[in-house]
Amino acid sequence: MFKIGYEEDTTKRAMLVYQAGIANVFEVESHNLADFGRDAKRLMQGDFYGCESFANGLAKAGYIVKSAACNMAGDIAKQKWSDDLDAQPFSESFRPVN
Repeated sequence: MFKIGYEEDTTKRAMLVYQAGIANVFEVESHNLADFGRDAKRLMQGDFYGCESFANGLAKAGYIVKSAACNMAGDIAKQKWSDDLDAQPFSESFRPVN
């Protein structure tokens, strides 16, 4: 069924999310910092360098990639994220993708 005036958004989006001493890369529907409408699906979790490299690769492949942080323990896919990277532990080691 077609809808007049409706065009599907096919833009690919990802978030590099720092989490204390590790990082995550999520494919997301939106770059919301709150979980509403984000539908985050983890693609990778690991050390900063590995996740930053992976996120940079996604950007080269056409994804819109943004960076955030979440200093919570456990699964952070549905947690609120922050864009204040300077306030996070180990931030001097971050190489964010934006």
